[in-house]
Order: sequence, then C-alpha cells, then structure tokens
Amino acid sequence: MTARIPLTFGIFLLLAGVGIGQEKAESDICEEFLKNSVAGAVILQPFIVREVKGVVLVPYCDDPLPNVPIELRDGAGKFRSTKTDSRGQFKFGNVHEGTYTFKITLDGFPFVVGTIVLRKHAKNSEAIRIELPLRSLG
Repeated sequence: MTARIPLTFGIFLLLAGVGIGQEKAESDICEEFLKNSVAGAVILQPFIVREVKGVVLVPYCDDPLPNVPIELRDGAGKFRSTKTDSRGQFKFGNVHEGTYTFKITLDGFPFVVGTIVLRKHAKNSEAIRIELPLRSLG
C-alpha cells in the first residue's frame, strides 16, 4: 500500500522559477532546486514517513517510470541522489530523522518538488507515491 497525494491537490505553477501565489517561506525552501527550471509543480503537503522510499508513476494509468533522477537535500544543503528502478521504485538508505526537500526531474515532464519529514516513529510506514504531471505546466 502506498501513501497517495495527487499533484492536483496543493500545486503551484512555477514559471521560470517564480512562484505564482506562493509565500516567500515556501520559495525559500525550494529556491536551490528551482534554479534553471522552466516550469514545475510543488507538493505543499509534506510526506511524513519512517523511511525515504517510494514510487514514481504516470498519473491516471499508474505506469511506473524507470530511471527517474531523484534529489534529496537536508536543511544544511547536503545533497544525495538516486534513480528509480525498472518498477519506478526508489529508496534512500541511512537517512537521519529530519526534514528534507526532494526534487524529481525527467525529460518530457515538469519537475516536482516537495518535502519529506523523516521520523523513525512516524505512524506512516507506507511508501511515498508521486505522479509526474503529463504535460508542461504553464
């Protein structure tokens, strides 16, 4: 079972790295990730999980997306990355409790950024489920 937060809920369009209707605090969190980006989506509701694992899918048809680059950055700016496997799944091992910003990018899709809160005693042990938008936003 996976936690599901559709991108249609709480998305802000970003054009040339500038948020429309976005508070300054939100743009500060993702500022580094948004550099040199044309359009994308921000998931506003954080994922609160016990471990950083999940799946990246095409929306509506649930097709997995393999070889999708995923970046993870902690509050100090320390950066890690991985790619999804052939089943669209990813996992970051040995991650300490804390708040992280993630960015998912794939040619032909708008990027997606959001927040992951890792708590070893979080109630949610399910995988993160992220659906990439089908077309360019903007």
